[in-house]
Amino acid sequence: MHAQNQPKYPVFVMCGRDLQRRELLQTIDPKEKYKSKALLPFLGKRLIDWQLEALQQSPFIEGLYLIGLSELDISFDFPVHYVPVKTTAAFADKLTAGIDYLNAIGKSPELVIISSSDAPGIQTAHINQFFKGLQALPGSEFVLSVVPEDVIEAVFPGSRRVVLRFSDHQLVPGELYALSPRAIRTGQEIIAGISTRRRQINRRAHNINAMPVIRLLAKKPLMWGIIIKYLLGLATMSDAERVFSKTFDAQTRGVIVADAGFGMDIDLPEDYERLKAYVRAQLSDTG
Repeated sequence: MHAQNQPKYPVFVMCGRDLQRRELLQTIDPKEKYKSKALLPFLGKRLIDWQLEALQQSPFIEGLYLIGLSELDISFDFPVHYVPVKTTAAFADKLTAGIDYLNAIGKSPELVIISSSDAPGIQTAHINQFFKGLQALPGSEFVLSVVPEDVIEAVFPGSRRVVLRFSDHQLVPGELYALSPRAIRTGQEIIAGISTRRRQINRRAHNINAMPVIRLLAKKPLMWGIIIKYLLGLATMSDAERVFSKTFDAQTRGVIVADAGFGMDIDLPEDYERLKAYVRAQLSDTG
């Protein structure tokens, strides 16, 4: 595809925090100096800098839209947009604010990309890999990046990420995904529900699993068959894509990105230290 015809996408960078400060901020920032974990110091920069610097180098990105921080909180040496919304606003509300902002400045993209701000090991090459996979899925309205569990565990043993255990793939959700504005508008209830239940998943539990999210999806009768099949260990990734697409009226696909840094963010204090070691090693390898 010629560069001039290459689609580019807006990226929503989620950089707020919950109303109640979670364990990471309580441990790393006990004096409450930082408004968001995106602002935490990390190897001589702010945590968010590592991710934004990798993103802004991608030729597939139209613009970076910060959701949860303002120009009074942070600035950069490259262009960014600041979406007006409270730092502690609900996730679904932040997505809606992002779409409203795009519309207000005259942009109506077919898809927007959602990124965290706490995955400092993410690299531009793998960001581009996700976008190339996305462009191979025309018509999709929800595209999730996923990383093979064994890739994560080889670098971060005992990472205790939530794993999607299909019969053909064992996958961890990655750091980028795409949603259509229509899916964001019509899917407010399910987006809010999944966001809330993801926070209920205890990564310190002995048997970490995605049951809070599964119980939410079970409220949709069309999901019952795939949930039973999944719990029996018989569901494939394509089974899940097909049924999710039908249930929520949004073509759903997954893009596999086999890179540990693409699937490891900072939720717990130990993640912070492990990712410091990982990024240092990356810098040594490239320096």
